[in-house]
Amino acid sequence: MVALGKSSSIFLGWTASQGIETPLDLAQRSDGRYMTCKTDIQPDDDLLQIPLQSCITADTLEALAERLAYERSKGAESRFAPYIDVLPTLDDESSPSLLSLPRFWDTKRLEKITYVDGGQLEERMLNDKSDDLDPWALACVDSRANFLGESGRYSMTPILDMITHDATVPTRARINKDKGFAEFGDVLCLTSGRSYSEGDEAFISYGNLNNLDTLVDYGFVTDNNPCNSESITVNMMRREPFSITVYADGSIDNGAKASLRYYLANEEELEIFSIIEKGKGLGVLSKPLSDRNELDVQSFIASTLDEQVYECKTGAAEAKGDDIVQKYLQERANLLELGIQRIKAKYKDLEY
Repeated sequence: MVALGKSSSIFLGWTASQGIETPLDLAQRSDGRYMTCKTDIQPDDDLLQIPLQSCITADTLEALAERLAYERSKGAESRFAPYIDVLPTLDDESSPSLLSLPRFWDTKRLEKITYVDGGQLEERMLNDKSDDLDPWALACVDSRANFLGESGRYSMTPILDMITHDATVPTRARINKDKGFAEFGDVLCLTSGRSYSEGDEAFISYGNLNNLDTLVDYGFVTDNNPCNSESITVNMMRREPFSITVYADGSIDNGAKASLRYYLANEEELEIFSIIEKGKGLGVLSKPLSDRNELDVQSFIASTLDEQVYECKTGAAEAKGDDIVQKYLQERANLLELGIQRIKAKYKDLEY
């Protein structure tokens, strides 16, 4: 644990003045701030009660980035200055820093992943890019904002955005309009559905995010992510490209199998398919067309996954010393291998 700096102490004083209540303590380590429990906490206890007037809010993420940049430009005159002062920066030497996000990586580092994942990381960053918005503000919003479901607005929420992500922790949020909170207006209440002992680090779930999501928006990858999925784009001659997706349990998406059943069918199977298909639509491909066809389908999938596992493991080995790239590629390889294992468990004599 690292001692809290002056900006953190000022921030804590500001939260108290804003009517923010929490049974959590602010702590800091080399990679940034996090929250620990002052006391034992039971499931359904609130981790945070924060008046919405203490949050920076807007109707869209883009508008929120613009407002955050504006508040920052006001410096000490901004009502949110103590909060803005503890947000991550684009400074190499600061902690936390936004430079862990792939959007700020150099080309060589990006290529380590782009070469292996078929350009998925690059495509996500291009989709998220906006030349019209302040890069710092947009990165803060993308990595820290939450959606206020009942109001339909987005929010930069102090304290909440310092609680670490854990996809396995049930998390609920509600907006309390009880008149007991009249002094501060509507209050956002955050509840974690697990118990903690005094001194434990607190966690919440940011949502059902796969490893690509967490890497792009937050700059981290978790081990054995229960929400992970990995996709491979397949290009076959004279066919439209399609994706094979492996889910966290190793299962393969039905759409990929349906496409392959059709693409790998022989003339007899195509004739049978054309007869059965009448009146039933393409849903008939949700089941095997024949034993022969299904073996070809599963062999194709296993072979495709196996090739990608090799590429990922090679890329991970070459990225030695770059922990985040190495972990992303290794976790991708692990899940694709799980997909192969599930196929082999069902088709024991499968060759590929």
